Amino acid sequence: MKLFSWAAGSVLDTAERLFWAWALSAALVLFGAAWMQHRGLWQALIQGDPSGISLGIVGLSVLTTGWCGRRAWLLRQQAQSGTASSWRAAWRADRRQAPDMAASLLSERSHGPHETAWWLAAATIKLGLLGTVVGFIVMATQIGRMPTFDIDQVQALLKQMTQGMAIALYTTLVGLMANLWLGLQLLLLDRMADRIVADIVAEPLGEPGA
Repeated sequence: MKLFSWAAGSVLDTAERLFWAWALSAALVLFGAAWMQHRGLWQALIQGDPSGISLGIVGLSVLTTGWCGRRAWLLRQQAQSGTASSWRAAWRADRRQAPDMAASLLSERSHGPHETAWWLAAATIKLGLLGTVVGFIVMATQIGRMPTFDIDQVQALLKQMTQGMAIALYTTLVGLMANLWLGLQLLLLDRMADRIVADIVAEPLGEPGA
């Protein structure tokens, strides 16, 4: 039963499990990337998408995934009690100095940086759609260069059009996979930040050692 209740237990325990789950998943992704290199799939991706959009999506995904790992480590620190959490110290100070703004400031600290990461996650699928448009433009350009449409020219045209089709399919596939992967990470980070905020707000203002 515990396998299906990863969020059970204290906030700190949940934050630690989240970080180590990210580390394990990142290791699996690295293993998958090495397996793709061994099978020659990276070379096929580069040759199939000469526009470089697919590699750009992969690079953006790697950077965002690294940020997610760093954020998971930060949430692990903020889940600790007492002075180990800067969010808790700031919340107590804000409650005393600007009680009307305290909730907004805490929300900005806990969720503000996630908005940029969500935008980057959305950018991966938009880049995939851009690659689809580029691929169809390549195919349309090849068709426009054909003065006539006899059998021999149509056969040559079909061979040339495969390049545009490959760009459209590769970029769409990579963009969708990247968006799903990053969206899952960011969703878990948001939920973890929600739990930490709820724990901080529920903490008595005059807690000993504050």
